[in-house]
Amino acid sequence: MRVQVVKTCCALIFSFFSFSILAQSEFYDQADLDSIYKDIKSNLKNTESNLVRIERAITSIEKIENDTIAGEFYHKFANLRQDMGHWDNISRQTHQKGYNRIEASGDVCKQVVSLFNLTRFALFQDGKNLLDLAKHGLELAKECGELKHIAHAKSFLGAAYINAANYKNALSNLIDSEKNYAKINDSLGMAMVNLDLAIVYSNLQEDEKSIAVTKKAALIYKGAGRDLNYAVALIDMCSSYLDIMETDSVIKYLPIAHKIVENRHQLANAYVYQHYGNLNIQQQKYDEAIKNLKKGLEVNKNIGDRSLNINLYNFLVLAYKGKKTPDLAYFYALKSDSVSKSIGNNYERLNSLLTLAKASHDVGRNNQSHDAFLDYIKLKDSLLGEEKLKEVAALEKFYEAEKRENQIKIQQQENDLLTTKNRAANNRNIALLITLLLLGTIAYALINKFRLRATKQKAITKVKELENDNLNQKIEHQKRELASKALHIAQKNEMLNELKEDLNNLKKDSNINEVNHLLNKLRFDKQIDDNWEQFTTQFMEMNPDFFNRITELYDDLTKNDIRLIALLKMKFDTSTIASLLNISTEGVKKARYRLRKKLNLSSDENLEKHIMSF
Repeated sequence: MRVQVVKTCCALIFSFFSFSILAQSEFYDQADLDSIYKDIKSNLKNTESNLVRIERAITSIEKIENDTIAGEFYHKFANLRQDMGHWDNISRQTHQKGYNRIEASGDVCKQVVSLFNLTRFALFQDGKNLLDLAKHGLELAKECGELKHIAHAKSFLGAAYINAANYKNALSNLIDSEKNYAKINDSLGMAMVNLDLAIVYSNLQEDEKSIAVTKKAALIYKGAGRDLNYAVALIDMCSSYLDIMETDSVIKYLPIAHKIVENRHQLANAYVYQHYGNLNIQQQKYDEAIKNLKKGLEVNKNIGDRSLNINLYNFLVLAYKGKKTPDLAYFYALKSDSVSKSIGNNYERLNSLLTLAKASHDVGRNNQSHDAFLDYIKLKDSLLGEEKLKEVAALEKFYEAEKRENQIKIQQQENDLLTTKNRAANNRNIALLITLLLLGTIAYALINKFRLRATKQKAITKVKELENDNLNQKIEHQKRELASKALHIAQKNEMLNELKEDLNNLKKDSNINEVNHLLNKLRFDKQIDDNWEQFTTQFMEMNPDFFNRITELYDDLTKNDIRLIALLKMKFDTSTIASLLNISTEGVKKARYRLRKKLNLSSDENLEKHIMSF
């Protein structure tokens, strides 16, 4: 079983009509996106309605301004599509959009996680840039500096080297990844690495080791309640059992895995059919084998996993050979050869060449058989030569020795630490007794000190409260005086208006008594003018900092400007100010306009807010 079984998600058919429905839909906000994601994730089904909701969600994400939030939503919904079996260009483009947005955010740790989504997609779709993506992911992980990201990046790099049939580098990176996961006590990460190690051992014909590490991974997943991962591990383990023809174990574990993945993980389900087909071939039940293998092809038709197709074609060759129908066997050998050429996977190419060499020989195409067999030998020697196997074995032994040495060091450190702790415990007990006596004496002195301080603080607080009450009373008194002066000024303005009416009447009929009456009013008006001066002086005394600051900044303010500023400071409205200044409301607007110019305020700045800021 190949890498695709280890990490992939299920696949079903995608509806073409979802886009026409999407075009008529409204956009979702972030709360809607969260709700839709949780709803579909909790009951994952490959239905047309779910696909439409996902496509609407992906379109809505474009409206999100925050790059990090948008990027994470893109990846979430792309992974939902993949979980439903749609490992297609739409999912890949959605992941790319997510990476582009998160890259724009400048957060390198989030960027590396985002890149893992692209790498995972390339891994399961035999992306030609898989190795470059994996290497770039490791660079970003090191720049981020978080060990869990470095461990994950090493795991991806190991898987990429498996796809390239470079088992030495694959094993080296996977071993590093497992050590990093062990340091952070991440058992699920170690399980994932063990599944990749199983693939390496399987490809190196180390089936017992492959089964051992796969069992280890399966037990971790089962203990963690990760039933889907547990099923995938069982499927992978059955692959190794089939390689050594241990059919009883396959019959025991494969149905368990099939029951879990049948409606949840279509790619894994396709591999189950492949394994059933392989099992049937070993049992010489060739018709049943062909039936199961073609079921696998049918399931994979909507997924498009070319490596899986190669495996299914190769087993169909064996099944048809068993049925004594070499022409059909040769037909599927050609299909396997054609697909293996297109994907560039050396391991799959190796299997296809051997299958083609045997099948072409059975139908009398000896030259084709000869050429295919020579290509097979040449490729096998380049990949699995004796020196390469020795390098891999030496690397594995080095890792085991290093692990034992580290365990010895850890044990020694623990022993030294225990001795140090015992010695320190005795000294600590003596010191503790002395410390308790000192603390008791200090505590008694501090309690008395705090009591005196609390009594003093209460007295100070009471004095301040009385001072604040007196101050507030003074301020209220001054406010009432200002209001009174404002009332007198308003009365003065009313008299002036009456005087204007009386003068108009005198034009018609001169009367000495009326003239005297007006003179008396003018003498009273002089008193009101004095009140204006008192009002202004008292207001400035109440707000000395206010007028000092404003006159320092604006030295060309007139007496009338000061009056207007004082009235605005007291929060009088326009009609009240007009009455107090004995001008029209239009006059107040003009006065405000002239004042704004003197204060250098722009049209969008608030005059009152500016005055209140002093």
